[in-house]
Amino acid sequence: MSDEPARALRYLSGSTVRPTILERLVDGTAQPAELVSVADVSRTTVHRTLSELVKRDWARRIDGGYEATAIGELALRTYERARSRLETLERLEPFCTHAGAAAAELDLEWLCEARLATPAETNPQYPLEWYGDRLAALETAEDRARLRIATPTLTRQLLAAHDSIADTGTPTELVVEEAVLRAVVRQSPERLRASLSSDAFELYATPESPSLGLTLGDERTILSAYDEGRLVVALESPNDRLREWAVDRYSRLRDDAQQITGETIESGT
Repeated sequence: MSDEPARALRYLSGSTVRPTILERLVDGTAQPAELVSVADVSRTTVHRTLSELVKRDWARRIDGGYEATAIGELALRTYERARSRLETLERLEPFCTHAGAAAAELDLEWLCEARLATPAETNPQYPLEWYGDRLAALETAEDRARLRIATPTLTRQLLAAHDSIADTGTPTELVVEEAVLRAVVRQSPERLRASLSSDAFELYATPESPSLGLTLGDERTILSAYDEGRLVVALESPNDRLREWAVDRYSRLRDDAQQITGETIESGT
């Protein structure tokens, strides 16, 4: 960011009065007396702020009042976008912390409308429960839209959550890393075979770890972040750009994956 835009953002961020007055001027011409009421400050503060806005060419005098210029309106919108991005970043900090390198690929604007689930003090398993609920709400058996899921870990609880969807008849693809699959085969072979017995459930193993959980429904996207194999934060968003990113990431994993069947498990290949 060049020095001037940075100074402009610092100026507007330095006082709640400045963006409040500028926002009112963007809406239309206003008298100083009205701005005293709008900003809830003294007349002296209003006149000083107006003088600063005029000096920056963000406002101009007109018919005894003041109105915002086109540059002033652009400055306000730039400030509002920056503030919104910072607020989104603060809200999504738990997700970004655990998402690793994948977080750097995401644009915060894709996540402005995202719903977030984090552990509660009284319920550390809340993200997993929330994920199961959202998974069930993504599709219905009547829709028969294919669910596409990639996960960096595969626990009995996650298998159960995915199985409940496949049991309704919703076609489900699940992609995991080969090393994760081998661990599941060692630890829960019967549970895995039971999952594979469903005609609606397809399992794929890929040499590359998904690193971040991806769940793609018909319109919604769920991202899941893990810590030592435990789901610690999940988010859901309807954003189309996020979905494009997730679909591309999933497709690359799926293209390099091998389908796993009951026979594959039995043969050890």
